[in-house]
Amino acid sequence: MAYLRQVHCKRMFHRRGYHQWDRTQFIDFEPAGDIVHVPDPAEFFRDHGHDYYVCCADMEANTLVLAKSKEISKTRKAPFFHEALRLDAEQVLVIPFSLLPGVAAEVAKDVGHITTVFLFHTMRCGSTLLVKALEASRAMNTLSESDIYTSICQYVVTKKDITENDMGMLYDVIRHANTLFNYTLWRENPSNTVTCYKMRGQVTSIADILHKALPDVKTVLLYRGLAGTVDSYARMITGGSYWKYWLLTALKLDYNESRKIAVMGASPPWENPVFASLPVPHGIVWFTACVWLELMQKAVEMTEPGSSQRFHVVLRYEDLYLHKEAMVLKVLDCLDIKCGDKDAGRKIREAFGVNSQAGHMIASRGPAGGESWLGKWEIAILSEILSYANVGIDKPDFTLNGTLTIV
Repeated sequence: MAYLRQVHCKRMFHRRGYHQWDRTQFIDFEPAGDIVHVPDPAEFFRDHGHDYYVCCADMEANTLVLAKSKEISKTRKAPFFHEALRLDAEQVLVIPFSLLPGVAAEVAKDVGHITTVFLFHTMRCGSTLLVKALEASRAMNTLSESDIYTSICQYVVTKKDITENDMGMLYDVIRHANTLFNYTLWRENPSNTVTCYKMRGQVTSIADILHKALPDVKTVLLYRGLAGTVDSYARMITGGSYWKYWLLTALKLDYNESRKIAVMGASPPWENPVFASLPVPHGIVWFTACVWLELMQKAVEMTEPGSSQRFHVVLRYEDLYLHKEAMVLKVLDCLDIKCGDKDAGRKIREAFGVNSQAGHMIASRGPAGGESWLGKWEIAILSEILSYANVGIDKPDFTLNGTLTIV
């Protein structure tokens, strides 16, 4: 049976550290009250769905977890929704998977006119900036990184064999969660008929599964060259201190630093035989290249001619940074999303003047067009990794088929 329960977030997530980046799980919430059964979750969600955001899934208990924030306006402004919702949750609504079809059916007609956009990315590539720019266009409701999709990704990558029945269950959960999400955002802002969900980076590894579950969803992939990605990771891990980066790599202590952010990858590189056997120092450069390669392999697969699961728009961070609002407006045009705000271009450009992750520990540091920290040593390692891995991606500035350009 579905139920409500007052909760609060475990204290550990109120402390600064990379554990904040862990995917949200139901066990992250501590009970602050008794269970209150909801005999008719469909009716309850229809009446109160504007207060409850899909949070995560408990794949062991087969339940979907939605959370109500103490101050949703504050939560929605956070650069990473999953962290803010976990920290600010005051109540959860838990719905068994078996009841989701009825709940989704109750509100499906209300959001039948909504166009959904999924934004996938390869991490450290300006995805938070892009979703903020899309939001500034006033053409859509946006949400940056819910952990329901991370829950599904974790289930897929850690389960060796998924039966046909289990896969069918996953498709259903994805579809119903999308309906519930759209209803919540539609109730929040009924004037917009487009919703855009920016995924966490590792979710790109299951982009094909999400496409199969929701074939009508429009998809965007944002990626970045390998050298720029490594440089961004190095700055993030060291807090923007080049000397700390130099000491860590010189003393070969950067392997431990990389392990602290292992959650950013779909699976730990040291558990992949190909990546674990790469004959290079297993530090920041190696870790970043492995994470990038894993996601780029999926991107290559989905941009090959004839692929049945494809991205509608593919763009590079380097082009986004160079062309700014012109590129964002072109993305909207390619998605056939009309932007009625005559000042949209100006508002989008203003979004590029603000650090989209300001105040967060993984915020980018240093100007995007500034001098790179990477020298001959790092470039040589990257070349060796690409050559040894032999996955069809042969250079750091590899360009995917169909990449959008400004001409």
